Amino acid sequence: MSVVPENKPEAIDGHQVKETEVVPHVVEVYSVFSSGMRLYLTYLLGIVLLISTLTSTIYAPLLSLLSTHFSVSIQSINLTVTVYAIFQALSPAFFASLADAFGRRPVLLGVLAIYACASLGLTLNKSSYGVLLALRALQSIGGSATVPIAYGIVADVAVPSQRGKMLGPIQSTCNAICAVSPVIGGAIALGSGGVVWVFLSLLIIAVLLLVLVAFTLPETARNVVGNGSLPVSGIWRTWMSFISHTKRYEPSRKTCLSEPAKQRVRWRPIQVFTSFRIILYPDAASILLMIAPSYAVYYTFQAAVPVIFSEVYQYNTLEIGLALMPVLAGLTGGGILAGKLLDMNYAKFARKCNIDTTALDKNNLRDFHIEAARYRHCLPFILSETALIIAYGWVVQLHVHPALPMILQFFICATSTVMTYTAAALLVDVFPESPSTAFASAQIARCGVSAASVAILQPLIDAVGRGWYFTIFGSFVGLLSLVSLAVTRTKGMKWRQSRQQLMTPNAATQDVRKTEDQEPQKATTK
Repeated sequence: MSVVPENKPEAIDGHQVKETEVVPHVVEVYSVFSSGMRLYLTYLLGIVLLISTLTSTIYAPLLSLLSTHFSVSIQSINLTVTVYAIFQALSPAFFASLADAFGRRPVLLGVLAIYACASLGLTLNKSSYGVLLALRALQSIGGSATVPIAYGIVADVAVPSQRGKMLGPIQSTCNAICAVSPVIGGAIALGSGGVVWVFLSLLIIAVLLLVLVAFTLPETARNVVGNGSLPVSGIWRTWMSFISHTKRYEPSRKTCLSEPAKQRVRWRPIQVFTSFRIILYPDAASILLMIAPSYAVYYTFQAAVPVIFSEVYQYNTLEIGLALMPVLAGLTGGGILAGKLLDMNYAKFARKCNIDTTALDKNNLRDFHIEAARYRHCLPFILSETALIIAYGWVVQLHVHPALPMILQFFICATSTVMTYTAAALLVDVFPESPSTAFASAQIARCGVSAASVAILQPLIDAVGRGWYFTIFGSFVGLLSLVSLAVTRTKGMKWRQSRQQLMTPNAATQDVRKTEDQEPQKATTK
């Protein structure tokens, strides 16, 4: 028995390389997806995220109408908002772990199908409040899981220095379309005298998105397709490729990732709890202190504005929809600004530290102070957000002309969106191996805080009035955000490096075992 010498050239793409043959230089690239495909994915994901945002924004003007339709109190209808937020926090933990293990595409198709079924049920439900509550929970399960999957796709195809270029347009596209949804929802409800057509509209959108994703969304998960160069089959292939009988794009040797095909991660049910475990890491927890209260601002205003403009300013459902437009416009503007600031702050901080961003783009962020780069110049936004929220409460308390609270709504939601997206991008950066699961932990934290905020909204307003309620709420948001900013910038990098160092030995052991398992395959017998 003899063993093939270890220095013998190996085969490349099935071609045995001779000892005298010059192998073309192989350039490692993060992703082989073209800039055109990344641009398409950006706007496709922006449209897909519609069902997450649209489901809540189009629902907001209907609160009073739903109360009358189902013969229940406003507090009972607010409970449907709370239930939606609870499942919005819990469901991504399950689907995000599936997406990190099995791929983005099949999981996204599954959640879109769940959402479509829930919308169909809401369309058919005529008088049962219990069914309304249950189906809103099912809608949340399907719709909210799209967000961590979208963040995972961005992490798959975009290097850290260019993620803002995708995240900003994704969120702004979604929010820009949703900005008119309260008006549409209010107009449909006012014109039809009910809510059936609103839910039917959501059903139609869900079906259209399901077909669009099935036909055009490629698989991007790095443990499934590597940097995009590994072939796929079955549900991981687009329907368009089956119809056109085209093969998957095969990149040249010069652009292939020079590493062996990656084995798919084996999914186990216990992985559902990974998102909950991430919350307990100190570096992640400090970031979540920014994400949770900033997102709760949007959720609180979404629930508060319809009641305020109905009771204080005597608006009907259509006018309430118009009053909600500044909230969504603020989300759109904040998303655009956040995307630009993410990339700009990243590049400027790297230059300040005399670091080449090309090296960092290979996800080699271990020794780079990414926390300081992402949180650069965040303090003015936090202080502005706090002051604006407090001012809003007293403006409404004093029954000032409705134009002023609408203007404040725009700037409040714009500043809170900048904070939310900035911290969310940072969270994905510090957990590059499981971006969807990491973002699911943000969903748990932000939706949990939002659900609690909506649950205590009306009781607190009844107890202390709108002026003092928004003073308390604004102070709460500002304090937690300041703590997050200070702790993350000073301790975040040290905590992250300690966590990664503890995880490295396990990863090294697995690599050794894989190598030992592969060695016998290299042996040949004469």
